[in-house]
Amino acid sequence: MPPVVREEPARDQAPGVSVAVLRELQSLQGTGDQILDALVPRARLLQLEAGQQLLRRGEPNLRVYIVVSGLLRVELDDSPLAHIERGETVGELSLLAGSAATATVAAEERTQLLVLDEETFWWLAESSHEFSVGLLVRLAKRLRSNNDAVQENIALRRQFEQAALSDPLTGFRNRRWLDQTLPRIIQRHLHASEPLCIAMMDIDHFKQVNDAYGHAAGDAVLLQVGRLVRANLRPADFAARVGGEEFVLVFPQTSMPGAISAAERLREAIAGAAFDYDGGALPQVTVSLGLVELERSANPLELLARADGALYAAKQSGRNRTEWPGRDGSGPKLNPDR
Repeated sequence: MPPVVREEPARDQAPGVSVAVLRELQSLQGTGDQILDALVPRARLLQLEAGQQLLRRGEPNLRVYIVVSGLLRVELDDSPLAHIERGETVGELSLLAGSAATATVAAEERTQLLVLDEETFWWLAESSHEFSVGLLVRLAKRLRSNNDAVQENIALRRQFEQAALSDPLTGFRNRRWLDQTLPRIIQRHLHASEPLCIAMMDIDHFKQVNDAYGHAAGDAVLLQVGRLVRANLRPADFAARVGGEEFVLVFPQTSMPGAISAAERLREAIAGAAFDYDGGALPQVTVSLGLVELERSANPLELLARADGALYAAKQSGRNRTEWPGRDGSGPKLNPDR
């Protein structure tokens, strides 16, 4: 980030600035020549090159700047908010509030500024009714404009954050969302002593579909699997696509028997569905699932590793299958009511 411009020591007058030039500036229009004559020796000039900063958000400011020539850019979190043109002022909000600058201001191009220190600013405001009224009008407009820009910026940021946490193809949450959210889900269930199950699901022989029919056909399979997942999970359940053909299913407030029933219902729905692409039928698509239940000592990485191990067992057992701890022994049975 470019350094804040350090101003030169104040001079006895602002060289190159005449009453005629000041009279043309929007913020000083209507101010009498006598006041402008007295302003010239009180004010001074500051010149910025393109890209140099005038104000930095969060840093103190006790000056008001009037743009004599050039253009300033107002930024919030590196996002442009507005531009300040010739004759307009900047810095008055922080000076009036006695607070730090609320945004960063930098030169869009080579810019010349008239600098009013705090004492000069208040002298001008008391001496010129026109300057004071114009300042109030500009402040009201700027506050309104800044508020609209901030709200738009917040909305855009939320959209970007939403996009960053979602898989663009299926619309499911992605791995980043899972990494951020699963620890909170686990802690909530542990705190409430409620059951929680996680399933790792993988589309069987997905690479063969891509190799034989192309990646567009593979995307069509992913979309159709996604629709079947949505149709067969409860509204309270979560699904995240965490790899090419790999998904994580989260079953909140669900013990192992209920999760087994949910996983098997989904597996059977996918195995029984007809898949197609571009008007032609595709081979049967099946999925394998590895299902585990939350334990008191588990953390997200351990839970996902156990689910991945169960998924591997399902693949090794022939695919199109759901595996869970104790399936072939004294483990939980299916719950037909889930």
